[in-house]
Amino acid sequence: MQAIRVHPAQPPTPPYSPSNPAPSTSLHLDNIPIPHPTKPGELLIRIKATTIIRDMLTWPETYAHPYIIPGNDFAGTVVEIFLSGEESTFKIGDEVFGMVHADRPSTWAEYAIVLESEIALKPKGIEWEGAAALPLSGMTALEALFDHAGLSLLEEGDVEAQKENEKKEVLITGAAGGVGIYLVQLAATTGLRVIAASSSNARNGEFLQEIGAHEVIEYSALEDVKNRFDIIVDTVGGETLARCWRYVKEGGSLISVDSGSFNFVEEHGKRGVGRDGVKE
Repeated sequence: MQAIRVHPAQPPTPPYSPSNPAPSTSLHLDNIPIPHPTKPGELLIRIKATTIIRDMLTWPETYAHPYIIPGNDFAGTVVEIFLSGEESTFKIGDEVFGMVHADRPSTWAEYAIVLESEIALKPKGIEWEGAAALPLSGMTALEALFDHAGLSLLEEGDVEAQKENEKKEVLITGAAGGVGIYLVQLAATTGLRVIAASSSNARNGEFLQEIGAHEVIEYSALEDVKNRFDIIVDTVGGETLARCWRYVKEGGSLISVDSGSFNFVEEHGKRGVGRDGVKE
């Protein structure tokens, strides 16, 4: 089968690592044997679509072993199931999608081994590409809003909760991006007023409103905003995230899903950017 693999650095270049990321030229299309399931719960999937994540070459898992095959999200068909005497939930020919564990990237290939617990049947109305784009981005958005920001879905008929939520605003930066579009849709289900930040209203405004944003705002229009938002979920990082400290209310929540901003509270504190009274 064909697979894209990360080839190791050649001397005198230091070994690649998260602090010395491999360049794109280290990615090679190789011909390697097709793997086969060897344990209960394993299936072989013929990959129809996968995803490219911006920061993948900075992840520690990318350097777990030489010649690793990147990729975690996927959509494809089941072509082989490990026979262990137990009936599988899936059958040959099933169209599925899912995400392999972060420690086992492998989906930038024609075939990949996955676990039954990592897949679900692909809805008929979703194309291969759309199904592959969902798992990591959707899960990231879900965790940001419901685990870290503490939001919950409105219960049917709970008018008081709905009125209370309608008073609150959530700002989502990078709203038209891979994670941002799920944040907008999920935030809208909570009844909060969703403000989507975009670099261009002309390009993204109509689309973002169609998926649930109550207002679309360009970054330049945020310059004079202070202490406005109850919750901010940032997907951009960098200076955009640093400016968010001004926009969030006292007692509000500021969350970033940008992988390069995992320690932003500490880093911003050293720069004197952060402030007390904000939940991270």
